[in-house]
Amino acid sequence: MPPDQDELAPRLTKVVRNALAWSEEALYITVGLLLLAAAVLVLVGTISGLVSSIRAHHSAVDIGVILLDRILLTLIVAELLHTLRFVVLRGEIVVEPFLFVGLIAVVRRILILTAELERQAPGGRALTNQLLELGLLGVLTLALAIAIYLVRRGGPGTYELAPRRKNESPSP
Repeated sequence: MPPDQDELAPRLTKVVRNALAWSEEALYITVGLLLLAAAVLVLVGTISGLVSSIRAHHSAVDIGVILLDRILLTLIVAELLHTLRFVVLRGEIVVEPFLFVGLIAVVRRILILTAELERQAPGGRALTNQLLELGLLGVLTLALAIAIYLVRRGGPGTYELAPRRKNESPSP
């Protein structure tokens, strides 16, 4: 190979790497902005739904369930935003925040399902299906809690927000 081509390959590789890194950052920023917009829309929808439910004289329990559902949805979006910020700062994806998102989503579904059971009092096949779903959600809650415990027990520094320097060891 002529010397010009020897020098061209590393330069081309560096340009491609930089372009991919820039694209990845742009994608994370776009997703972050969309998640932020989703959080704002959920909050606005929660406030407007709360006002309209109060005006329609819905029961306090129904309003409370809807409010709790929306708050948990907002927490899910906030946790995803936090995870995205961590990925951008550290350049690595950690499993723990996704386990928390899953746990919040399962608890959210359990609360909604329980409220539906109290409101409708279904019978027969519908009741069996809802109780089965509730049981499976309980098992999933336990599995996620155990997974979070094991990940946290797995070692120090698995989910720190401060960027770590190359020669620095994980903090205890």
